[in-house]
Amino acid sequence: MYFGKYLKILTFAIRFGFSMKKIPSLILYIFLAFMLAGCTGHGDLQREPQPSDTLYTAETAMRIYDYEPERALVIIDSALIVGNIDEDLAKLLRAKVYSQSLAEVQLDTAQQMLLDLLESNYAKDLHNREIVLDLLFNIARNKESVERMLYWATQKADCCREQGHETEALRTEAEIGFLLTRLGEEEKGLAKLNGVIANLDGQRHMDEMDACIIALKRKVTVLFQMGREEEIIPVAAHIIEIIDDCRKHYGEYTDNSYRMPKNVIQIDKYWDFYTAQAQGFMAQAYAELGEMDSARRYVDIFEQSDFGKTLGGRSMMTSAWCNLGEYDKMLAAYDEMTMRLGDDTLNAEYLEILRGRALAAEAFGNPNASIDYWRRYAKMSRLVNKQLQESQAYEYAARYHLQEERMNTEREQAKAQNNRNLAIAGFLLALIAVVFIVWLLKQRSVINRKNRVLVEQIAEAVKYKSLVENEEQKTIVPNTALSDEELFKQLSEVIRRERLFTNPNFGRQTLIDRFHLTERRIGSVFSHGGSLPDFIRELRIQHACQLLSNHPEMSISDIATASGFSSLSVFSREFKRKLEVTPTYYREQMTQKN
Repeated sequence: MYFGKYLKILTFAIRFGFSMKKIPSLILYIFLAFMLAGCTGHGDLQREPQPSDTLYTAETAMRIYDYEPERALVIIDSALIVGNIDEDLAKLLRAKVYSQSLAEVQLDTAQQMLLDLLESNYAKDLHNREIVLDLLFNIARNKESVERMLYWATQKADCCREQGHETEALRTEAEIGFLLTRLGEEEKGLAKLNGVIANLDGQRHMDEMDACIIALKRKVTVLFQMGREEEIIPVAAHIIEIIDDCRKHYGEYTDNSYRMPKNVIQIDKYWDFYTAQAQGFMAQAYAELGEMDSARRYVDIFEQSDFGKTLGGRSMMTSAWCNLGEYDKMLAAYDEMTMRLGDDTLNAEYLEILRGRALAAEAFGNPNASIDYWRRYAKMSRLVNKQLQESQAYEYAARYHLQEERMNTEREQAKAQNNRNLAIAGFLLALIAVVFIVWLLKQRSVINRKNRVLVEQIAEAVKYKSLVENEEQKTIVPNTALSDEELFKQLSEVIRRERLFTNPNFGRQTLIDRFHLTERRIGSVFSHGGSLPDFIRELRIQHACQLLSNHPEMSISDIATASGFSSLSVFSREFKRKLEVTPTYYREQMTQKN
């Protein structure tokens, strides 16, 4: 019975591999066929779903997981048992539940689940991979690990770009810029944020507008951290300008993105919320700068907004109230915040409350109370990084491991069948491996010869282009009255001579601003060379080839940056796509030649 099943799968894989006319494809499909056959033995253990099982779905669990995590876990377990979800999705949902906790054990459990998924077939789907990376980022944030947040955010940005989701990639890059500032690279982080804002600003689409506002808010936070309050005011004012433009031209902003509010009431709340936040930023900045009249004016406007009347809004305004001497309002907000926190006082928010109360006590002429608050502030600071929820965390972990053991019992029953499958597959794979190694050794020598010739041709072409570019020394000022072909020659000469392409942000807008050309004219001019992005990419790769040949002291990452590429991964992909060899291989061949 099983031999017949394997024979059919093997026959299909061999036919498909030969139809592709590639031995690696043949080997790959035979391997996948046997692994698939070897991993399907447990399917008979799951029973058929019943009509009453409709309660046990992923949607049901996700509706309650943030306020009833134990119940959500029960629903996930039941959904897996009755077959409404598979094991990968169950693991993802469990990780999402555990990631909501601040307990270290639960966060570690969720993190390990997600790392397992990241290495599995589940994450080969880019959409699934993005979800996993997003959860890993959130866990790193809960664990206050800035380095890991930066690591996962960088991977998520690349994943978004692979799917063609440029706006979401830029939204993630705004987080990267903010994280760089927290790691001490403040100017680099601000430059990243400014680049994101420049790419998103002025686009009348809800998704791009929302991402731009988020980036502007991150910039405000960074400027507060750096003590550059005077720069916050124009940034906050720009947020208000964007919202006002959206109000006036709402029809142009409408898109099908998930950021689009569903109705007029929601869009009004959206506008009011971000406007109020921007006004709150201005109130805080003016108060820190000592411009009390302006600060009080914006505080009054903020307090009249719907957001200003919420606890979150009042929490935002406590520092401004403190600077304005309105301690009663500040203390009333602290009382509400303390009630909301309850026993959860080991956090930065409660530390800020203690600090504000100490300042208020000093202002009210109560030195004893002030000293007491400062002492509590110092003691709490030493304890803030410790966890007080270990008992609950271990309870969650024990429950998860109990569930794992129950599932393992079912898996063990399937392993006996899988072992027989794997024995046959292992024997065949050993034979295939021998054939593959022999073929690979032959192909490798052929490929190395071709690549050496290719690298020499590339080097000669780059050298020739460099000589041609260095022949003329005069500065060219493009004449916009020329024909498209003549103007293309002059613009391309300026771009090459001044190496404008080494700026990652160089593009159509740079030419518009510098040479006063219209967007349509630039498109027409560069249509002779394919397109402006293709032209820029070609120049960057040529420049990278020169650096790889002539500057062995530079790292591949530095060369990518110096050539104008936004990241090392983008550089490597474009270089390989254009020249059919990797940058590292190109450098090795040029080093041997020299």
